[in-house]
Amino acid sequence: MNWFRKGADGKFLWPGYGENVRVLKWILERVEGRGAAQETPIGYVPTKNGLTLDGLKISEEAVNELLRVNPEDWENEMDDSKQFFGKFGERLPRQIREEQEKLARRFQSVVTA
Repeated sequence: MNWFRKGADGKFLWPGYGENVRVLKWILERVEGRGAAQETPIGYVPTKNGLTLDGLKISEEAVNELLRVNPEDWENEMDDSKQFFGKFGERLPRQIREEQEKLARRFQSVVTA
């Protein structure tokens, strides 16, 4: 999820850091095998019903946008992280490089599907 995603009005969609406990709750529920999630190329993200949104002033459209994983949105992010990891050369742990490659393959399969 991109908690820093902004809407068309330029304002953040997620109400702020004070509400991040809702996300932490979902993470703990996932660890316990209870958190509702949907698989995406970046891994599992909460479903709309997976997050406790009671009492939160956020539109359904904003929640949908926060949960959306669009490969085109991630293209620059993946390029930036690849460039960043490249700065470490051989010092970068093999596992991190492998995860980066797996992520790129998952997105490639989504884009070409």
